[in-house]
Amino acid sequence: MKQPKPFRLNKRPPLFGLFRTVIMKPFYPRPQITCLGKLTGPAIFVSNHEAKRGPVVSELYFPVRTAKWGAYQMLCDYNTRRKYLRDVFYRQKQGMGRFKSAFKAFFEAFFSLYIYRGMNFLPVFPDARLTKTLSYSADALSNGVSVWVFPEDSGGGYDELMGKFFPGFVMLAESYFRKTGVDVPVYPVYYHSKYKKLVVGEPRYVHALKQQGLSREEIAAVLCSDVNSLFLNHIKK
Repeated sequence: MKQPKPFRLNKRPPLFGLFRTVIMKPFYPRPQITCLGKLTGPAIFVSNHEAKRGPVVSELYFPVRTAKWGAYQMLCDYNTRRKYLRDVFYRQKQGMGRFKSAFKAFFEAFFSLYIYRGMNFLPVFPDARLTKTLSYSADALSNGVSVWVFPEDSGGGYDELMGKFFPGFVMLAESYFRKTGVDVPVYPVYYHSKYKKLVVGEPRYVHALKQQGLSREEIAAVLCSDVNSLFLNHIKK
């Protein structure tokens, strides 16, 4: 399996700030941001992906500094990035045709690593190396940097109402509690590009939920429901 380049917090590529302002912002307008409670940090934010728009908008406009979870393939070499974009992101998740997905992936893979590095993306692994993701993330939290996770099961595409969250962020909160004794707040977030709204809900606390007898999967389901409720009650209305 391909290995991504080592993650370095605060190590952004040269001129990324200028690229962010001049190139990215014109394509992603500022949403109306609503926080239903007080933001305290560092924290874990869990949200819908909204294809590639969610990560970019959170980077450009969210008022909290974050490191973000992303597919490890996007932090590997050019061919690995190209194949992931073509076969997974465009064809599998967005239903794009064979030739269009190949064309877009061919060009996007040239600069995608620069963007991922600039946005402080942490590589997420599907195997035992997830411990590296948890370690990188715990270090970020310990350095006052919040962690943004996109835990939805998007294998069949991106939906307005999500059916399932993977529990990796629950494992992060557990790991951080074992390391520091801090029950880090986990905020649900929903962003919708059509409505141009981003809403942050009230936080949950994983250790407190575990004390109620909930499993990792059940806690992930609670946060998935919280995120969906933000769409139904605060964005769609």
